[in-house]
Amino acid sequence: MVAQGAFSAFHLGLPALAPFLQDRFDLGLAALGALISAPALGTLATLLAWGILADRIGERPVLVIGLGGCALALAGAASAGGSALALAGWLVLAGLLGSAANAATGRAVADWFGPTERGLAMGMRHMSAPLGGGLAAVLLPTLAYLWGLPAALGALAVAVAAAALAALIV
Repeated sequence: MVAQGAFSAFHLGLPALAPFLQDRFDLGLAALGALISAPALGTLATLLAWGILADRIGERPVLVIGLGGCALALAGAASAGGSALALAGWLVLAGLLGSAANAATGRAVADWFGPTERGLAMGMRHMSAPLGGGLAAVLLPTLAYLWGLPAALGALAVAVAAAALAALIV
């Protein structure tokens, strides 16, 4: 749940930063839409590969590698400075790496829970996506307003890093 929730906070919470992104980079609506959808491009490109890797090496290493890399990419996004193109690149990379959570958590439910427990476990996994996105939609604009866009993106990096650490330890 933590892995899926943290990745969803990034993926689904990013649009809540739209006014801050638009102001900071002086973006039109089309450019803003492209920037906000950058993580989806990365996610789409690697979901299958993460699933294959999870089948080969297991869900825990995939979660640690993918979410750890996503956290680093989000830290890069937080320091992207005044370039919307650089930020888009970091967001695509974060999506490429973070999509490991989608593939590995589904496999974890199938492997770790018996037939009479999978429905509840899968429901909890799926519940964490809107929960993470909803929390991010409330918290990220507040962070951006109080401390700036880099702080909001940095908070996402910390959340995803915490999920990677949880996957390593638990």
